Amino acid sequence: MKPAINHEALSGALRALGMLNSASPLAAVAGEARDEAEAIRAYIAHERPHLLSCYDMETLVGLVTALLGEGANYPAALEQSHSR
Repeated sequence: MKPAINHEALSGALRALGMLNSASPLAAVAGEARDEAEAIRAYIAHERPHLLSCYDMETLVGLVTALLGEGANYPAALEQSHSR
């Protein structure tokens, strides 16, 4: 049996790092993932591949998974949105 992915916590962690604007792409890749780490890898590879020019995939996965239990204690975002 595949473990349940906590979509709300995963979305919150990605959003806190500035890596998620909409939950739609995450839901699409997370539905196929075996676990949260696989969902994160698929999401980054599909939606944020530019991050891989600066960060190692497993470092990014570690950052996101470290935040999953942090709730409101999220650090500043990796990416900043400058849309106005």
